[in-house]
Amino acid sequence: MKSIEQNIIAKEFSQSYREKIYKNTTQNNQIVEYYKRFLVEEILKKEKSPSEINVLRNRMKRIENCNRFWFTETYESSHIKVLLKTYLCKEKFCNNCNQMKKIVLQNRFVPYLEKYKKSLYHKVFTVPDCKAEKLGITIQHMSSCFKTLVSYLNGNKKVNGIDLVKYGFQGSLRSLEITYNKDLYHPHFHVAAVFKSNDNDIEQKSIKNVFSGAGNRLFSEFESIIQRIWWLLLNKKRLTHNNILCNDALLGRYSCTVDKFHEDDYKKLFGYMTKMYGKDNSFMTYQNFKALHNALFHIRQIQGYGVFYNNKAFHSESYIEQEYTLLENYLCFEEEPTNAYEPISRLAKKNDYTILKKTHLK
Repeated sequence: MKSIEQNIIAKEFSQSYREKIYKNTTQNNQIVEYYKRFLVEEILKKEKSPSEINVLRNRMKRIENCNRFWFTETYESSHIKVLLKTYLCKEKFCNNCNQMKKIVLQNRFVPYLEKYKKSLYHKVFTVPDCKAEKLGITIQHMSSCFKTLVSYLNGNKKVNGIDLVKYGFQGSLRSLEITYNKDLYHPHFHVAAVFKSNDNDIEQKSIKNVFSGAGNRLFSEFESIIQRIWWLLLNKKRLTHNNILCNDALLGRYSCTVDKFHEDDYKKLFGYMTKMYGKDNSFMTYQNFKALHNALFHIRQIQGYGVFYNNKAFHSESYIEQEYTLLENYLCFEEEPTNAYEPISRLAKKNDYTILKKTHLK
């Protein structure tokens, strides 16, 4: 097999970019304070084991140290500093690592999704907002219901009189996102799904319903069916021909959309599982942090089904070291560099040095 050639380049860290990273580390200070408060509460309640308390303490320390120091090479004559290494914590509440995780997820999964580009659709599944105490249960129930829905779409389960197999479902990649507004939480799924049916079966939209707003949004028959099935599953009702297709006022729908997948949809699919800011643009409160921490404990953001199920990459929540390696050796100067760990607070300030990082591009 012919080896892939790599072009080695240097990328400069601009002043504004360094300031942004420094801002992220200062915002992480607030998350560290939340962890300290949470730790005290859990220790006093005496409900967690020593090992569980230690896990919380380690997470706090990882975020506290994330991106604080950069190991650099300094070329004094050229006034150049080269970033060799920095420590990243990889925690879901870290302002530094959230953006990195988006990049990692896209680099890992997009090549597999591109194979099905012509048959790829973006689906969004929502549920009503819930309070903090219901968030964890709601997420688990949504995940269970989505798995059941997949079994109907692939034909493993059937509804008499309704043919869901005709849409040619091949598989999907499901991503969890949670937004919040004060004490209300809105969990929802972004899904990349492969359907091998005629596009008209899914894209022909002529139905107006409660989610049409002022009539600007019309839905296909397929979307209308999925909206009712999603409601029935989440409300633990039977999936029958009559329940799915009738206009019984006692049977509702939950918002579900199915549209042809576009390039911008990758950002939604691989977005943050939860953001540091609420819908009102206010920074996450301690109550938000605690609710999200408890609800997302051992919750997987990405889950694959069908043609995406057997790919190990889709089932790994850990990121290999190579994906977090920011730099590779590339710079050769006659001048001997000086290596040092330097605080980001110093590097964020304006100075006479050009800051570079090492990277490989294929």
